[in-house]
Amino acid sequence: MTDLAHLDNLVEGQDRGAELVIKHPVTGELIPDVVLIVAGPDSDVQRLARLKYQDAFLAFRAKPPADELDRMEIDRLARCVVGWRMKRDGEDVPFSFSGVVRLLTTFNFIREQLEAFANSRVPYFLRTPFEDQE
Repeated sequence: MTDLAHLDNLVEGQDRGAELVIKHPVTGELIPDVVLIVAGPDSDVQRLARLKYQDAFLAFRAKPPADELDRMEIDRLARCVVGWRMKRDGEDVPFSFSGVVRLLTTFNFIREQLEAFANSRVPYFLRTPFEDQE
């Protein structure tokens, strides 16, 4: 990292996302057919997701019921996912926002892994310049 231009490139690369390979919740074994492509914490994608969350939060005068708060949080996290490589019974599952929401609503361990990954800069700053060009 040498100057501000390099930092600009790193931030722009966060909009393209990095791969989160989901781990089994007990064994920690990677599940290679469940991969989310997640925009980084400094990306425009995440910034817009946070703004949408804040608008929804304020619409409840900053006191949403617990079930609405949970729905809003799932919506915010789902907006951070810009793609996926997912298989069900050996077949590719088409990517969709509603599919991500369903995944996060059904599998809390995936939601937890996504939350941690989406908040970390490590997957984006440790990437080599070659990986950004692929």
